[in-house]
Amino acid sequence: MVILKKQQDLIFIILLLTLFSNLVTFSCAAREVTDLSGRQVKIPEKINRLVAVGPGSLRMVVYLKAANRVVGVEEFERRNRKTPYNLAHPELADLPLIGPQFGGDAELITAQQPEIIIAAYLTKANLNTLAAKTKIPVVSITSQNADSLTESDFKNQLKFLGDILHQQQRAAELIARFEFHKKYLSSKVAALNPSEKIMTKVYVGGIGNKGAHGICSTESGYLPFKYLDLKTIIAADSNKNITIDKEKLLLSNPGLIFVDTGGLNLVKEDLTRQEFSYLQAYQADNFYQLLPYNYYTTNYATLLANSYYIAKVVYPDLFNDFVPAQKADQIYQEFVGQAVYQKMTAIFGGLKKYN
Repeated sequence: MVILKKQQDLIFIILLLTLFSNLVTFSCAAREVTDLSGRQVKIPEKINRLVAVGPGSLRMVVYLKAANRVVGVEEFERRNRKTPYNLAHPELADLPLIGPQFGGDAELITAQQPEIIIAAYLTKANLNTLAAKTKIPVVSITSQNADSLTESDFKNQLKFLGDILHQQQRAAELIARFEFHKKYLSSKVAALNPSEKIMTKVYVGGIGNKGAHGICSTESGYLPFKYLDLKTIIAADSNKNITIDKEKLLLSNPGLIFVDTGGLNLVKEDLTRQEFSYLQAYQADNFYQLLPYNYYTTNYATLLANSYYIAKVVYPDLFNDFVPAQKADQIYQEFVGQAVYQKMTAIFGGLKKYN
């Protein structure tokens, strides 16, 4: 009887260990993905806890309706509550701190026990170091040559994150909405006769790039201008932040100038200089304010809202079927889940003529 009892106990222990092993295998089910930097990374099949580090990573998580899975945020997200995704989700700023912007802190990240770290604009060396220090999978949503976030980059990020977070339908929906807005604007302008198209050269200043800048900070290939087929003072095939000489701005003398309000105070200082008062746009009172869209990298929802406002300014009769503020709220609702235009206006002044 004693031997039988020991055999039964042994069988029970073996069964228990087998069951436990199966549970561990199930809970640790993983798959291998190739992130957008080209690294092979093993990640959990199901992700319930995550952190996002680096410019734009948290924004993309919010776009994909995964804000409820975030367990900690960078110091920038707690300090600077001026982005649409933070205004739509103020609860994010109350989450535990995981370190400074541009990558966080390995120890603070580990303390929150995320199942994955979503990173942007980190080198491969930094990605691998962060993974080694935290023992947590780190996936990059940017390539190693990333600069400005292009349309192609934006769509690839949505598709990649949509896949690993099992939000493929949401990613496809956002890409479709983005394409709809873009094609609506461009198709209406394309239908105009050449004689109906505006010939005045346009310019955008005050574009942010790792901080605020003045009127000479602009962007080549500025996408809202491309959607509306507007003539600019800077020829370029790709969108990239640049700083032009004030002489070039003065000699090009654009008839319409739009100001990104992320750099509004610096633009105001620039415009106190006498030479800028000779600008055609200045003398004709053709200065207009836009919402800051290059804020911890490109915010495509704000870029679309700006595009609609520019369309309304340039072609008021052609685009008479919407109110810019209402259109901005529609876009923010689609991308971040809340109509936050009024909150953005309270901070930055909104879409309006610059006095």
